[in-house]
Amino acid sequence: MIVFPAVLLAIWIGLQAALVAHARHVAQAAAQDAAIAGASRSGDPGAVASSLVNGSAGGLTSGVNVSVGGGADTVTVTVNANVVSIIPLASFSVNESASAPIEEFVPEPERP
Repeated sequence: MIVFPAVLLAIWIGLQAALVAHARHVAQAAAQDAAIAGASRSGDPGAVASSLVNGSAGGLTSGVNVSVGGGADTVTVTVNANVVSIIPLASFSVNESASAPIEEFVPEPERP
């Protein structure tokens, strides 16, 4: 009688940990790809990150927020998302960021 609820709770906790880990990996990959897109000026970093998160973990995440920043020579993308909770009264979120240097063509005579 006591063992079954304990086993069920352990399964729920393990499943929740797997969901959070998957969402974290997807958010990190989306941030990296978006930073590369922004650094190479090949796409909108916010749109790239949002489409990757929604495409890879759309049912597991909600409230996806992408912020793009950086300086004159780098692009930094931060992805925040809430993860679906299967444990009552618990909330989980992921926050991942990535940076990439902005690519710039330098003609041969101007190279060091």
